[in-house]
Amino acid sequence: MMSAIRTESDGASDLARVYLWLSRHRGQSVALDRGARLELGVPISGARAVIVGVALHPEGVEAPRLGGVVRAISNGSGETPARLVFDGRALAGLSRGEAQSLADELLATINDLVAEDDLVADVA
Repeated sequence: MMSAIRTESDGASDLARVYLWLSRHRGQSVALDRGARLELGVPISGARAVIVGVALHPEGVEAPRLGGVVRAISNGSGETPARLVFDGRALAGLSRGEAQSLADELLATINDLVAEDDLVADVA
């Protein structure tokens, strides 16, 4: 049985930067630390939010340990960091605490990847 997971965190980047990073990596598999990879869908953007499907896989394993959607939500002013929200499910075999911890790590990792990415270098 899969358990429903929801977690939120304050982002470090504004909505436009999150959207640019997600758009550049749409449909890709992003290698993460600790032998995992993040599969990203195609982001959908609106006036104050971006949503994208995600799946977290252990390296070499097809079935994800965690899957769902990540939303980046803006408070309306373009300069402030977007709030990140994950809604999804974990595979059977993970305790609720393990799944919640993975979801928290997932948001922190996305936040770090977006903040560390040099978007300007790729534009030139």
